[in-house]
Amino acid sequence: MNGRRVFSAVPLLGQLRRYTWAGARGDVVAGFAIAVTLVPQALGYGQVAGLHPVAGLYTAVGAMVLFALCTSCRLVAVGPSSTMAIMTFAAVSGRAGGEAHRTVALSACLALITGVLLLLPGRLRGLTAFMSGPVVLGYLAGTAVQVMASQVGTLLGVPTHSDRPMVKLWQVLTHLEQTQVVTAAVGVSSLIGLVVLKRVLRAVPALSAVPPTPVVCVIAVIVSAVADLAGHGVALTGVITGGLPAPSWPDVTARDAWELLPTAAGMAMIASIEGVAALRRTGVSEGRVSLVRESAALGAAGAGAGLLGGFAPMPSTQRTLSARSAGARSQLYQLAGACFVVVGLLSTGPVIGLLPKTVLAAVVMVSTSHLIDVTAFGELWRGWRREALLALATMVAVLGLGVLHGLLVAVVLALLQLLRRVTWPHDAVLAVTGDGRIHEVAPGESVDSDVLIYRVDAPLFFANAARVRYKVLGLVAARSPRPRYVVLDAGTVFHVDATAAEILAQLTVDLAERRCELVLARPREAVLATLRASPYSEGATRRLRVFPSVGEAHAALRAG
Repeated sequence: MNGRRVFSAVPLLGQLRRYTWAGARGDVVAGFAIAVTLVPQALGYGQVAGLHPVAGLYTAVGAMVLFALCTSCRLVAVGPSSTMAIMTFAAVSGRAGGEAHRTVALSACLALITGVLLLLPGRLRGLTAFMSGPVVLGYLAGTAVQVMASQVGTLLGVPTHSDRPMVKLWQVLTHLEQTQVVTAAVGVSSLIGLVVLKRVLRAVPALSAVPPTPVVCVIAVIVSAVADLAGHGVALTGVITGGLPAPSWPDVTARDAWELLPTAAGMAMIASIEGVAALRRTGVSEGRVSLVRESAALGAAGAGAGLLGGFAPMPSTQRTLSARSAGARSQLYQLAGACFVVVGLLSTGPVIGLLPKTVLAAVVMVSTSHLIDVTAFGELWRGWRREALLALATMVAVLGLGVLHGLLVAVVLALLQLLRRVTWPHDAVLAVTGDGRIHEVAPGESVDSDVLIYRVDAPLFFANAARVRYKVLGLVAARSPRPRYVVLDAGTVFHVDATAAEILAQLTVDLAERRCELVLARPREAVLATLRASPYSEGATRRLRVFPSVGEAHAALRAG
């Protein structure tokens, strides 16, 4: 195997060509910075997934190592996430029956199936092109609310007995008298501390790079040890020993795998969307990387997490940007980060075990809050009201139906949005000024009574052609006196199907009966060829006059 094939098989080797000590230092520093923040977040996400918190660390290590070895992107970060954790919990908790070993097996199986689906060629490109920005915005916001709702009970120490986050929140709100005072005090103070400390550290330039999460967790561990929080009824993470588990295949049945398949498909879709978002945010053009390869790298990351007993990972735009700002130069930073996580597992397991679960709930709630982009909602509402309503509808669907079913609703909404745009496309009546400029006619504007110029900005097919016909006939009937010519500006019509060809032929005949002639302006060659070959209405469209521009059509018809 020559050098080029080696670099193709393991892109990381290509990234290390002409590697310098400065680059190595940047990767190690970035890996350490990512690991310091990731450890408490991963523990919290493991808790959200319904697993032992340490499963979040297993997910981080397995995903980071395999993704770093398979991806061709230098900076994209992969690891555990709140979105994947809550979807894992929703899919697994009801099937596991409260058995810890079965919960682990089903979660690992779900991660493996998600990885396999991401290996399908072209999946990353197709899915990300399908979901619109407002739908994704609403979906992520709804997911964030779901995740935060699932942690309120843990934050306050109120027991819950449902696998649906919003139901869990309702159980907490209706049983506040069961709040454990010490647990709630620790959790709420941690929540406030994370928010306040983040702002304080940002205000001090020398401390702006210090992440607040590990600071709060260290303080919580010290308080837990000194004040014996466990003796006061505060649930702790529990002692972590033994380091990483040996890779193993999950003990599940074929029926288990089949039942988990729909959830895995949804998780693969979300991972795909976030993967391209991370690429764009790091300034990497999608044309410069193989999206098929990146999808395969995500699949490998899912396999790595599943074989270690974790849950499905996904790319993180936030951690990717953090790595870039910390000086990362190659995927070696993720390998370094994984090493730091393993060192933490081996050396600080007993210390991590003193961390209260209520603090992890606070960490999850704060780290998930960035998914609710209030600014983006505001911008949509001010400029694109329908798009904002679409985002809100998606968010409500996620909250009311759950993450997976909410995703299905989001897909349907995206389809309806696309269908609406092509079925009711933008159209306009045009006018030509004395100096030859062409513009859309404003309400009340006087126009040439002899020539009606109409433009439709969409392909013509069975779903919108009839509407175009009725619109043109209505415009003709509304003119007094009736125009002698109708110019169809076909510059933006790039396709005409059989139904549209038949309807245009009928429109030609309808206008002729009204002593009005239909002419075409700047039609595309393929469209013109279709109309010239159309047999409908005795070949009515074969004889249409054609002009290279709207201006020339208007001038010739006025002169004639």
